[in-house]
Amino acid sequence: MGREDRTPAEIRTTDKLKIQKILGDAGYIVEMGNGSVPTVVCKRREDMSKDLAAIRKILKEQRYEGSFGVRAPRKTDEIIANEETESPEVIDELVPAAG
Repeated sequence: MGREDRTPAEIRTTDKLKIQKILGDAGYIVEMGNGSVPTVVCKRREDMSKDLAAIRKILKEQRYEGSFGVRAPRKTDEIIANEETESPEVIDELVPAAG
């Protein structure tokens, strides 16, 4: 009779956005996945297990108890990453040819 009914703590959108910012500041690429779940995009598939341990540590320090995700880069992510790493010399060669 003296017991309280306990419900799981609700995770608010502001908590998710706060975690997204904290992980972003830590150097991770973070996107809000399906259902507004913060999802970290690893730079390489091989780094996922190492990154997962570091992310869990950050979330534990922040006392975040909500859902989160970790995923490997998609092919479209790799294309964007490859475009960003092109040297300026290659870009200079492409611009006159296009005009």
